[in-house]
Amino acid sequence: MRRPRLRTCSAFTLIELLVVVAIMAILVGMLVPAVQSAREAARRAKCANNLKQIGVALHVYVDAFSSLPPGRMMTYDPRYSGTRPPCTSSIVDKSFLIMILPGMEQASLYNAINQNVTILGRENRTIHTMAVDAYACPTDPGAGRAVQANVDRMLRHGLAVEGERLNVALTSYSGCFGAHHVDAVPSPASHCVIAPPLAAQSDGSFNDISPITLAAVSDGLSNTIFAAEKATGLFRRFDLLSHSSSSKYGWYMTGNWGDTMFTAFYPPNMHAKVALAAGGAAHASSAGSLHPGGINCLLGDGSVRFVKDSIQSWPADSLTGHPVGASRNPGGWWEHCPPPRIWQALATRSAGEAIAHDAY
Repeated sequence: MRRPRLRTCSAFTLIELLVVVAIMAILVGMLVPAVQSAREAARRAKCANNLKQIGVALHVYVDAFSSLPPGRMMTYDPRYSGTRPPCTSSIVDKSFLIMILPGMEQASLYNAINQNVTILGRENRTIHTMAVDAYACPTDPGAGRAVQANVDRMLRHGLAVEGERLNVALTSYSGCFGAHHVDAVPSPASHCVIAPPLAAQSDGSFNDISPITLAAVSDGLSNTIFAAEKATGLFRRFDLLSHSSSSKYGWYMTGNWGDTMFTAFYPPNMHAKVALAAGGAAHASSAGSLHPGGINCLLGDGSVRFVKDSIQSWPADSLTGHPVGASRNPGGWWEHCPPPRIWQALATRSAGEAIAHDAY
C-alpha cells in the first residue's frame, strides 16, 4: 500500500521576510524625497505666481498714477507728522503692498483703510489682521495669517499700551530698496534736506525717494528687481534679535525695513553665508526664503526669476554682513564699497551695469 502524501504549506522564511522589508524600506526612502521635492516645486511655483500677481498690480498702479508706489512713506497723520511733514514725521506709514491692493483684487480691503491717519493707528486695526493670500509664500508657513505681534514700536508712539495684545498679518515679500542700506528721509537735523549721497544710494525702485517712474528705470525693466522674498520663517528659525523677533518683523501693512523692504547690500539668504553676529538689522533687511537653493525675484517687466544662492555678490564681512572694506560716513551713506556684482546690479534701477541673462 502506498503511503498518503503529506501536504506542505509554503511560507516565507525569516530571511526572506527581512529582505522584502528592506527592499520596501529602500523604495519608500527613494519615494519620500521625490514626493517632497514635487511638493516643494509646487509651492515654489505658487510663490512665483504670487510675485507675478504683485507685478501685475504694480503696473496697474503705474497706469493709474504714472509712477511706482513709494517704498517707505512717512506719515502725514497730524498726530505724528509734526509741523513740516514728512521732515518732522515720526512714523513710517503704508507699505507698497497696501498701495497696490486694488490691483490685487482687494479693493474692499483698500477702501476699509482710513487714509487720513497712519496705517498703524487704532482706526485701522481692523485691516491689520486681514491677510492677503497672494502676499504669503506657501513655503513660509508663518506668513498669510495673523499672529500676536511685538508691540514695542507701537508703544513708543502711544499706539498701544503696555500688555496689549496686537495681532498683525505677515507677508513673505518685500520691495527692493537698491544696493545700499541707507535712510534717505528728511529730518530737522539735516534742515529737511536729503544729502545727495543718500539720495544717490537710494538706488532701487522702492525706497525713500519718490515718485519713481518706469522711465527712471534706465537699466531696463528686465534687468531690475522690483520685489523678492523675505520669509518670516527665517526670523523664527534663527531668533535673530530676541525671543520676540519672529513677531517684530514681516508686517504687511508698513514700509519699515524689517517689514516690506530689502536691500542687496547683503547677499541673498545671508543667514546661510554670514554669522548671526551680524545682528538683526542686517538679517531683517536682506532677502531670503525657505526654498532650497535660492529665492524668487520679481523683475520690472513682470517676469519672475529664481535667483540661486550662488549668484555673484560683493564679498560680505562674516561678522557684520557689510561689504568687505565698506565704511559708513557720519552723514549716513556708505563709502569704499567693492565693485558691484550681479546681485547688486540687479537691485539698482539706473546704475548702467550690463547683465547677461544667463549670468544668474
